[in-house]
Amino acid sequence: MPLFLCRWPNGDCSLVLARTIDDAIVELDQVGNAEGCPITRLRTFQIHLALTDQGELALERFGEGTKEGMVSFAYPLIENALADEYGGEGAEDENLPRDRRAAIARAVEQERSRLDRGEAATTEPQTERGREIKGRTDMPTILIDRLVRHGATKKLKNFKDRGKPS
Repeated sequence: MPLFLCRWPNGDCSLVLARTIDDAIVELDQVGNAEGCPITRLRTFQIHLALTDQGELALERFGEGTKEGMVSFAYPLIENALADEYGGEGAEDENLPRDRRAAIARAVEQERSRLDRGEAATTEPQTERGREIKGRTDMPTILIDRLVRHGATKKLKNFKDRGKPS
C-alpha cells in the first residue's frame, strides 16, 4: 500500500498509508481537512525510532534520502536556504554563524505561512445533500460523497416497492 505525505498549510506534515490519494484524504480527516493540501506519494521511506526511558518512541533519525525527499516536496524554501546559502549544511549545527541561523529561521517562518489551502481548486459534492453537509462542516468532498452514496445505497436496499401507482 502506498505511503503519502501531506503538507499542511501551517507547515506541519502527515504521513498516511492509503490505496489512493482520495483514500489518504479520507484518512487524514482525523487530523484535518486535507482537501487542497499538497499530497505526494513517497517512493522510499525509512525512519529509526528510539525507545525512551519513559516508554515512548522518539524519532532518532531518518533513513538515507528520506528526509531530503520530504524536505524537497514540503519545504522548498528551507531546502533552497540550506543549499544556496549554506552549501547544503544542516541547521542542526549550533556552531553556524548567527546570520545563517537567522536566514534558516526566516525560511521556516515563510514556510509556515506559504500555503493557503484555499488556493487549490476543490470539487463540490455531487449531490444537494452533500453540498448542505459541506456548508456546515469542514469535511473533504470525497468523504461527503462516500457517506451520501453509502446512505443512499442503504435506503435503496431497504426500499419496498408498493406497486404501480393508480
